[in-house]
Amino acid sequence: MRMNEIKIVEKLDRGLAYAEACFETFRVLDGYVFQQVEHQRRLQYGLKTYGLIWTDAALKESFEQAMIAANVQGDDMLVRMTVSAGDTDWGLLAKQMQPHVRVQMMPLVERAPLHLQAVSWPFPLREKRVKYTADYAESLRAVQQWGLDNPMQALICSADGHVLNTLTANIAIYRHRQWVTPQGLGILHGIVRQFLLEDGVLIESVCPSAWLDDCEAMVCMNSGVFVQPVASIHGRSLHENHAAVGELLAAFDGQIGVPSMGVMRE
Repeated sequence: MRMNEIKIVEKLDRGLAYAEACFETFRVLDGYVFQQVEHQRRLQYGLKTYGLIWTDAALKESFEQAMIAANVQGDDMLVRMTVSAGDTDWGLLAKQMQPHVRVQMMPLVERAPLHLQAVSWPFPLREKRVKYTADYAESLRAVQQWGLDNPMQALICSADGHVLNTLTANIAIYRHRQWVTPQGLGILHGIVRQFLLEDGVLIESVCPSAWLDDCEAMVCMNSGVFVQPVASIHGRSLHENHAAVGELLAAFDGQIGVPSMGVMRE
């Protein structure tokens, strides 16, 4: 490396220096965000765990500015808002912290069929109420250990054989006429997941990996795709158009920031 390729700085963003950052990913459809308040609350909770004080009014304003900017770019955009403790001098403990907001956005792209393969999570599990940047750094380390051609096909299981989630989505498994989503350590408290739990169409339970052998259908859930059926697990085809998927989709009827059921089924 040549010396002119090294960037010498006096300050560094704490999100980069110490992973002291949280983020939210949400979809802006025709200027609206599904469960906007819930996204704001989750981000606020994460910031408070770092001792980073940001008023609810200021946080809401930042969300709305991001939504306006996204709507200018297109009528259906995926947005990631990352908030760190801002720039700081060298040192683990900052004397003053001011929220530093960065927003990324991109148009929705067509999703490829989901063909999942179970892998084992190599680290200790812990509660995931928030999207901490540090957690995703750990995920990237796990990806290197799995050695998959496409890490987005990884269906993560715990060391004791319980299904958890994918790298970017919660999951739900349909068997014995019931949709079940995994619960416990290592499970992100997803916005779509929580909405479906409160609706009653979904229940949570420990999900043994043996269920992957006899389930009728499976979906991935997040605030980008909402609900996406899984095409196969371990090469075993699943029913992407299973009637039970319609039960999940029906829960979104009348909600703002949600695409039409026809679009979601494509």
